[in-house]
Amino acid sequence: MTHTIELLNQVKAKYSLTTDYQLSKILGVSRARVSNWMLGKNSMEWDVAFKVADLLQIDDQNVVSCILHDKYENPRLFKALNLEQHA
Repeated sequence: MTHTIELLNQVKAKYSLTTDYQLSKILGVSRARVSNWMLGKNSMEWDVAFKVADLLQIDDQNVVSCILHDKYENPRLFKALNLEQHA
């Protein structure tokens, strides 16, 4: 499971959402976009990632490091950004 999927499932759990459609409405995106994230086809865009951070009341850096991990499989990038602990 990707970090993106974990974050999305946390939003669903926190807000008692039972469908990806409900999640798409709270995030302001299409159901198809959520479906692609849940299938691991894409990772979420930064504006949505920050909205997820706000919804979950978690630090932006945690969300950024999770999304970076999904977007890039490069340990050197994580080291350069001091995000090694999330890699």
